[in-house]
Amino acid sequence: METLVEHQISVAGTDIGFGCAEGDTLLRSALRAGLSLSYECNSGSCGSCRYELVEGEMRDRRPDAPGLSDRDRRKGRRLACQSEPLSACSVRIGVSAEPAIHRPVRQTAQLREVRPLTHDMSEFVFATPLPAAFSPGQYAMITLPDGSAERAYSMSNVGNCHGNWRFVVKRAPGGAATSVLFELEAGATVGLDGPYGNAHLRDDDRPIACVGGGSGIGAMISIVLGVAALPDAGDRTVHLFIGGRTVDDVVLPPALELAARRIGSLHIHPAVSEQDGADRETGHAFQGFVHQAVVADLGDAVADFTFYAAGPPAMTDALARSLVLERGVDADRLHFDRFC
Repeated sequence: METLVEHQISVAGTDIGFGCAEGDTLLRSALRAGLSLSYECNSGSCGSCRYELVEGEMRDRRPDAPGLSDRDRRKGRRLACQSEPLSACSVRIGVSAEPAIHRPVRQTAQLREVRPLTHDMSEFVFATPLPAAFSPGQYAMITLPDGSAERAYSMSNVGNCHGNWRFVVKRAPGGAATSVLFELEAGATVGLDGPYGNAHLRDDDRPIACVGGGSGIGAMISIVLGVAALPDAGDRTVHLFIGGRTVDDVVLPPALELAARRIGSLHIHPAVSEQDGADRETGHAFQGFVHQAVVADLGDAVADFTFYAAGPPAMTDALARSLVLERGVDADRLHFDRFC
């Protein structure tokens, strides 16, 4: 049997150390060791996991990653999510005292079912031999069968002991990953590495607003289902904002019906940006962008809410500006992971 090479990593100025298997990244190996590091996208785009290499040798998976500016590169900064240790290393990186809730695990997942939701979105159901241990709102990294691409997809269900993982995926025209994913048949296997993400459901008794655009609705459904599973769900108030270009892009998964029966007050707000609002079973669709619907429908009460969001960067950035900069909502009460 081949022996897996492991490199020892030490955090400069501390007594913290951990092992990193060859081929794994600095970020993921730290999370697997139970450490909490700053990160969001896990793909080199957001720049949240910047660090400095003090000693040792690293390989950059993505040397031109947009998460680093020219100034970052001049100062020798790197991205933990794109760095593969090639030797024992010492790094200067921030480590939180708060332990990770779930340590990410690499395993094989088998495709069980694909459920069409809209003309370009489907829910993919995978099964793994180990339990699906994750918090509502987190995501996993999926590697295609041929190893040609790895992408982050948010779970649309809640953690369970059955190894059931669900993902709402939007087909991207010409997309290297989705063009393959949407052609998979039941029984196909992929690599699943997770969970990841810091935009998970918090222990917070404030009313909740979930904002989902496109396939980001999957993560928001997970949050809603997570609230529905709480012991005090009957006392909770949740507003779910669903954005799309047209009414046909707005999807309401059946799981919402179960959540509505358990949550004290669940309000669903569709928003469409490219056609007149239309009456649906959920009510009248707001005409405009989904972040505008949040402000229009919640009004002055926005200050009372904890917010969760998932969707295109333009949507989450617009929501952050609208809530934090324009209306003074505490940034610590807006939770989303940036994917670019």
